[in-house]
Amino acid sequence: RARDRNPTNATASSSAAAAAGPSATPTRRGGSQGGEAQQSAATPPATTTAGRKKGGTKRTKQAMPKSSNKKKTFRYKPGTVALREIRHFQKTTKLLIPAASFIREVRSVTQIFAPPDVTRWTAEALMAIQEAAEDFLVGLFSDAML
Repeated sequence: RARDRNPTNATASSSAAAAAGPSATPTRRGGSQGGEAQQSAATPPATTTAGRKKGGTKRTKQAMPKSSNKKKTFRYKPGTVALREIRHFQKTTKLLIPAASFIREVRSVTQIFAPPDVTRWTAEALMAIQEAAEDFLVGLFSDAML
């Protein structure tokens, strides 16, 4: 049984323990013995620790969430995946923008700004423009993170 932590009841239980003798110590653990019968008779039934303990366990049971068999999904700490992606993209040399969509945008911009007779691009020229554009964007984003 746990000790009584209420200071007003602690003096009453300590005086009752002193009057009952050494067999009525509140720190005894085990089955029902004569000392426990003397202790329960010495303290009033309204202030027993057993009544307070039941209320305390009810609160802790309500505060604890119900455990279910559903396994919690694994999540990395914030920033771990971002650092892994940065290392991955620093190692690779492939282009980051898809080639087909970039070529479509280059041709649409060409139709808007260039004279009507410029409609054809070589593959090497498109690749050079894409590499230059990606290099510019990487520099722009790295400068933005200062």
